Amino acid sequence: MNTSRRAAARLRDRSGSALMAVMWGVVIALILGVTVLQFGVQDATLTVGEAERMKAFYLAEGGLSRAESWLEAQSPPPNDAVTFHPFGELPETFGEGDYSVAITPDPMNGSLTRSIYTVLSTGQVGRFGRTLEVEVGNGTFANFLYFTNREHMPGGGPRPWFTSSDIVDGPVFSNDQIGIRGDPVFLGRVMSAYGGPDDQTQSHTPSFEYYNGDPHQHVESAAASNPPHDYPTFHEGYDLGLNELELPSTQVLHGLKSLAQDGGIALNGNYDIFLSRLDGEGNPMYGYVSYQSPNGDWVDVDLDTFNGVIYVNGSYSISGTLDGTLTVATNGQAYITDDLLYRNSDANGPLFGCEDLLGLISGSDITVANNIPNQDNCVIHAAMIALSNGLRVENWSTGSPRGTLTVHGSIVQDHRGPVGSGVVNDEGFYEVHTGYDKDYHFDERLLNIAPPSFFDFFVLGEYERLSWREVMDG
Repeated sequence: MNTSRRAAARLRDRSGSALMAVMWGVVIALILGVTVLQFGVQDATLTVGEAERMKAFYLAEGGLSRAESWLEAQSPPPNDAVTFHPFGELPETFGEGDYSVAITPDPMNGSLTRSIYTVLSTGQVGRFGRTLEVEVGNGTFANFLYFTNREHMPGGGPRPWFTSSDIVDGPVFSNDQIGIRGDPVFLGRVMSAYGGPDDQTQSHTPSFEYYNGDPHQHVESAAASNPPHDYPTFHEGYDLGLNELELPSTQVLHGLKSLAQDGGIALNGNYDIFLSRLDGEGNPMYGYVSYQSPNGDWVDVDLDTFNGVIYVNGSYSISGTLDGTLTVATNGQAYITDDLLYRNSDANGPLFGCEDLLGLISGSDITVANNIPNQDNCVIHAAMIALSNGLRVENWSTGSPRGTLTVHGSIVQDHRGPVGSGVVNDEGFYEVHTGYDKDYHFDERLLNIAPPSFFDFFVLGEYERLSWREVMDG
């Protein structure tokens, strides 16, 4: 009897324990279910929030792009040293959110430096905001060592080639097809718009024209070489089929003339211009520009006393050593009659810290004269722009070799001008027969500064991002 009671009691205890275990299991399952549900809700919330954060980022980036497009449409670039909003009432709604943009000009913007702007763009979606900041700056056509609109001489004529003797030390851009003969070396990036979106000739395809060792059977190819005849070297690579860059027309000469008439020097007739000419005691007049009037008298002008722009309604010849900044423009011909040097320079070009800057602008050609001083080399420190024709050598196809034409600066031209003639010999080297061999170097200071008026009339349309960062992540 007692044994039965004890067994029943044990059974009741076991049943109670089992029931309790089941109840605790249900409780634990409920807790786990609620927890999983909470995690699911939180995960969904996080997913929605992350999507809104990404949308806010894209809105902010869209605001930056619109600001850059707005700046590129402004001529001249705005100079107000205030923060402003270019798109009207802000914020501007776009899809599920909105964005606001502020553009602040750098207080150092001026006639000799590129225009730099800080663009702050905030995208907002729901309760999430993202703010991006970029610094953008424009450039001028002098950002290229070599810019050419058309690779042929005016009126047709033979194509000037990049040849085996050429070591092109800077970026090259052409709206036309670039011709390569032999083994030129390009130390900067090479770019061409031939066959690109703006090329109106449908048969054109992005390509180089290789000489191919034959005066008649040339080869069009987008390849980096044309063995066994042409082996160029592209140290920074190349881009073909780009959008064209539109070189300003001769209409800009009216603006340059106005600048010269209002604070500069405006001359009528043909003039000889000399930089730092010798005074009566044989000492260079550094910091001065001198011009010889039609009656033979010299007029000496301190560069610090005018806005740095000389305009000649006629033609001019120029030589000497520049100590300062100067732009000389003409609606006619510009002749270089001897070396044009910066005072703060040596045989390798401008020295560190050099602040000398020369701009030569011609409505026609910039010509290296065929005279006695230029028979044995010619050195030019300048940013040169020939709006209708190009940089050329006078009588380039006649006479004996004249040494090397050395340029430290930039060459911008409507048509590519010839500087000499020659052949590629059996060893693959280019032999100069007439005119000059070439030694061109880009003045990298021109990426950030330029001669007077260049940032007024020769600005590239696109702005380059100089920096990018996210300021706030909400």
